[in-house]
Amino acid sequence: MDSPAPPAHDFTGPDRLTFDALTGLRNEHLFRFQLPTEFSRARDGEANGALVAIRLDNILAINAQHGRSGGDEALRAVAYILENSRSSPGRESHLVFKLSGPVFGYSIPVCSAPEARAIAEEIRDRVTSSDLYIGRLTVSLGVVNLYEFFTEEGTREEIALRIEQTAFHRLATAERAGGNTVCDSSDITEDAISARPVVLIVDPEPQSMELLIRALEAAELTVKTCADGESAVSFIQASPPGAIICEAMTPQLNGFTVRDRMRANALWNAIPFILVSHKKTEEFIRKAVEGKILHFLKKPLSVTEVVGLVTNLTRNKA
Repeated sequence: MDSPAPPAHDFTGPDRLTFDALTGLRNEHLFRFQLPTEFSRARDGEANGALVAIRLDNILAINAQHGRSGGDEALRAVAYILENSRSSPGRESHLVFKLSGPVFGYSIPVCSAPEARAIAEEIRDRVTSSDLYIGRLTVSLGVVNLYEFFTEEGTREEIALRIEQTAFHRLATAERAGGNTVCDSSDITEDAISARPVVLIVDPEPQSMELLIRALEAAELTVKTCADGESAVSFIQASPPGAIICEAMTPQLNGFTVRDRMRANALWNAIPFILVSHKKTEEFIRKAVEGKILHFLKKPLSVTEVVGLVTNLTRNKA
């Protein structure tokens, strides 16, 4: 029987910025810093590496049946399994990341394409057969071999973004196949993937937006998430998205402050901005008007309405 999944972590100091408190894994910020380095190392050494994107299947059903704490425990269980996989002999250089929502990244610095597929299948089997959780867990996995991008043009950061987008496209393909599946090839060109508008969702509980995220991805939009306003501003600075959906009451910098920061930059100011909140009071409406926020929606959101609005805004922007 597997050991019980570890509890949530209470990081302080610099670790708070680079590790995920729920799982103890490296976080999304560190992932985006590390991936360009992993790609450069592979291309310069002419040795393939791989990125595996992993998403816990049926997280909405788990949360509905067992509550938020049950969903968190399921994520910790998957994190524990991934760390156990990484600790196997010969895998000391592998890296595991907790990304947005129920998503993980698994980086393999050196491997062949068949080895990458085998590791992904092994992870899938480990999750399915684990008894760490009260119910059966499954994951979908998208695999990208870094050699697929060795002849791509662009900075290493631009290519790393295309690698990430391809991994998520293949992950979505695995999910559409019914979940508990590995996909390591694409029918879509990398140019088509990279051309998709990016929608940034800023919410302190991104897992609560999972239904919206899936609907946006189904509408052929690339979705990124940030849990706080400060991270959102950093993301916008590094790679301005095509549209932003921002909760009014985000930690560190609230949604109104994020919007104020955007207005100070002509490029950022042109990004369509949708404010959302359970608290749509007269005071919040007044602040939205003062911030020239044209779209302010009250939670719970209508997924159909939001997807239609974002699609129209990104299409018009394009």
